[in-house]
Amino acid sequence: MFLMLVVFSLASCESEFDVDRPNANADAPPVINSVSEAREDVLVTQGVLENTYIIRGANLSTLTAIYFNGTRAGFNPALGTDELVFVTIPKEAPFVGQDNVLRLENTAGSVEHDFSLLTITDFSEGTTEDGVKTVTLYGGDFTETSSVTFVSGTEEDGNLVEREAEILSVSETEVTVAVPSGIEQAFIFLETSRGAVAQSDSYGFSYSIFIDELNPAWTMSQWGGTFDVQNTEPALGEYSIKSTRDAWSGLTFLPTTPISWNAYNTLTVSIYGTVADQKVNIAINDFAGVVLVSPVQGQWTKFVIPLSNFFPNGGAPAVINRIDFQEASNTGNAQYIFYVDDFGFL
Repeated sequence: MFLMLVVFSLASCESEFDVDRPNANADAPPVINSVSEAREDVLVTQGVLENTYIIRGANLSTLTAIYFNGTRAGFNPALGTDELVFVTIPKEAPFVGQDNVLRLENTAGSVEHDFSLLTITDFSEGTTEDGVKTVTLYGGDFTETSSVTFVSGTEEDGNLVEREAEILSVSETEVTVAVPSGIEQAFIFLETSRGAVAQSDSYGFSYSIFIDELNPAWTMSQWGGTFDVQNTEPALGEYSIKSTRDAWSGLTFLPTTPISWNAYNTLTVSIYGTVADQKVNIAINDFAGVVLVSPVQGQWTKFVIPLSNFFPNGGAPAVINRIDFQEASNTGNAQYIFYVDDFGFL
């Protein structure tokens, strides 16, 4: 009886794991017929780093290695068949300046397939001479970029918005686009003619205070000067705030409801300087915390300031109830001008 149980157990194991593959040919090298993006099974000829793909072909049950541009990828043969295998592109695979080769190896030989790689590593913001906001995406291989789209909201929440951007320039490692009007926060999707789609980190603000107009949940005040919230030159987009100041005077932003200190991590603002070595104090809660910044003369300078920098020795408040921009150049001039735009929290 014991011997019969052992035989039955071995037979069961063989039937479960040694799957009969009538098309398997252990003496033939692998064949690649197509590559598809795994989530929607869409044919592609370019892949995105860290995404998963389906390779279809023949003689794949004996695969020993898969390489993307010379970097070996992990795969699980148990999840595939002789005609199909799932593989994830390694995040360290090189994506520019390459021969763009997907290579499969099995016990009988190898096959190579033209397959380029795509990723977005970072982005930066800028403006054209006409004041149009731009974003430059970095990474590659962007050579065959077909569209760039800014996407905010979700279908589930009923607030999905997709705005295609005008492409200004394309190279292997950079793509520059004009930011569509009305964008405050979005993810940027870059699509190529080879079927690949890469997504950036979040662009824009988690909470905006001024982008072309003042957030209606805020009011403005000042001392020792004037301001114009519909200044058109210079401006990032349609309008910026022109702040004309006496020495040591300031521009004040007041929320109608205080903002929780823990709700956001960073204050970001763009300031346009008009004199050499200009200085502006950015202050929180009636100068309880202050950071000094130096906007460049004749151009927009973006400042991204961790909120912790306002209180480096501790003592941060529970809420933010006031933000000031104080002229602090101290050069003896009768009047100073600076411009404020794209202001908010991340």
